[in-house]
Amino acid sequence: MLPCLILDVSQEGFRLRGDFRLRRGQLVELIAEDAPLSSVQCEVIWSGKAGSGHEGEVGLQAVVR
Repeated sequence: MLPCLILDVSQEGFRLRGDFRLRRGQLVELIAEDAPLSSVQCEVIWSGKAGSGHEGEVGLQAVVR
């Protein structure tokens, strides 16, 4: 488990900021601190490049199962 900050939420997914290295296409499980029993399976769609305004951010798309 890695802590992160949820910056944005939409019907399709999330934008997070944190100190982690995720790759495009990687599957992750997002568990919100205020709802630990409710998780969302997601796929990493993009990852902010080092030195850019989005460094440390990732875009996740919810995966429907």
